[in-house]
Amino acid sequence: MSDEVVKGAMAGYVFENVEIATYTVLIAAAKAAGDKQTQAACEKILPQEKAMAKWILDHLPEITEAFLARSEDPELEAKK
Repeated sequence: MSDEVVKGAMAGYVFENVEIATYTVLIAAAKAAGDKQTQAACEKILPQEKAMAKWILDHLPEITEAFLARSEDPELEAKK
């Protein structure tokens, strides 16, 4: 059984953190430019990205444990 599910979850966590960094930069740039509309929009989205990153991080152990348990069974195949 391939570890693609675990790798996918890890990639999801990395991507969420890239989005967090992106919105943080956009907020700073919008603030510097006096663009209150963009700043407000990004400030509204940023907590959602942080929440998703936390959710993924909190579930990585569970995903890993499920993968390890399934990989011990030679009869199981990953769904494609």
